[in-house]
Amino acid sequence: MDAIIGRYRVRMEESGTLVLRHPTGLMFELKADESLGLLEFLGVYRKTLEAFERETDAEIQRVVVEEPELQD
Repeated sequence: MDAIIGRYRVRMEESGTLVLRHPTGLMFELKADESLGLLEFLGVYRKTLEAFERETDAEIQRVVVEEPELQD
């Protein structure tokens, strides 16, 4: 089964290899131990990533709110 994460198509092969493919053709093939290492790394930085995501969302909202209105 494939999934989409951002711009990446992701799939888990029967061999246990996690495959991440970007539309440009860039591809990562992670063995099971590498995938688990990535999962552990993301777990350690989860709160940091969530805080960054909230900041990015807030910045986008500020830009939309502060956008000047067009005059006819």
